[in-house]
Amino acid sequence: MFSSPMASPSFRLFQLPQVAMRELLKLFSWNELFILSLCSRRSSHYVKLYYNKSLKSKLFLDNYRSPLKVEFKKQPGNFETIVVVKESTEFQSTQNVTIGGYTVLFLKTPENCELYWDDQRIGFEIVVEYICELFSVSPFMLTAKPPFLWMIELMSNPISITDVNSYFSSDYIEVPLSEEECKYLITTCKTYVFFLDVVFPEGFSYTGSFGNHEMFSIFHGSWITDDNLISMGETCIEICIRESKLTVKDLNKFMRSWFNHKANAVRLLDIEAENIDYSSIFEGLEDEMITVEGTMVYCNEEESVKFGGCMSFEFPAGHSVLRRDDGMIAAAALSDSFLYVAIWPDIGSIRENGIGKYKLHPIDNI
Repeated sequence: MFSSPMASPSFRLFQLPQVAMRELLKLFSWNELFILSLCSRRSSHYVKLYYNKSLKSKLFLDNYRSPLKVEFKKQPGNFETIVVVKESTEFQSTQNVTIGGYTVLFLKTPENCELYWDDQRIGFEIVVEYICELFSVSPFMLTAKPPFLWMIELMSNPISITDVNSYFSSDYIEVPLSEEECKYLITTCKTYVFFLDVVFPEGFSYTGSFGNHEMFSIFHGSWITDDNLISMGETCIEICIRESKLTVKDLNKFMRSWFNHKANAVRLLDIEAENIDYSSIFEGLEDEMITVEGTMVYCNEEESVKFGGCMSFEFPAGHSVLRRDDGMIAAAALSDSFLYVAIWPDIGSIRENGIGKYKLHPIDNI
């Protein structure tokens, strides 16, 4: 609660009837509701009870372009920052607030408000927990970069989307992470969709397992080996790799492993690699190939429900596909320098003759 002396309010908000209180709080922004909740335990109780629960907004935790901040994104609409969490400096404020048992400096800015903490990590954790409890919400997306990679450990339950980026130097060059930081991200991040857009150190290698992700996107994937890809396929449903150094021999090894009932989680591979002849991706498996006459469409229906949409890929008609002994189907096709491999539970689950958003091209000699 505020510790600074305040004059008696001329408008007695908490003496309003419940119906009037509810209608009035509907006019408050998220930032105003947050500030009001800090005034007293009573105000916090009323905000939690009467804020507009019909608002379709998602909670974001952000460290991408500014200091640590918590914000809501309206659906549809723009972001609204609730609070910015900063480290204590010599800045002096006439107002303090108490949150989570800590009394910290408070500053109201034209855009939002700022809280100053001796320990920024503790402060951010407490603020996030407070806002989640106040508005009965869980973070939808987290965006982090060094030196705040610890943000990925904030929530005990997986966050819907996590986007981790490299730090940019003063001349706008991406700074590679350390080997320890990279392995920390790979092994620690609990999220359904993981965008790992960091520069890995030269010579980086990893031999361990990967987390459970509905989508795992690696933007700088030159370090990924065939064994890494197989390991990802054990726990990740959709795998997207950019700047790949994988060869068609590596990809053939992956398809053979999948055919022998490894990498059973994967449903889509999306790999960028230059100057590769993919025609031998199914080499040694020709006797298990069948032809599907119509077009085939891949779309992750669960992803569509959870995130409000998904990418759909249309594989060309008259395509030869690989059928496993349990009936599962794998098809491969191209789009420019990108290879797509999609997997269906069986021939009956293929959306034959459907139309996808992205139309793919056949691989010669398959």
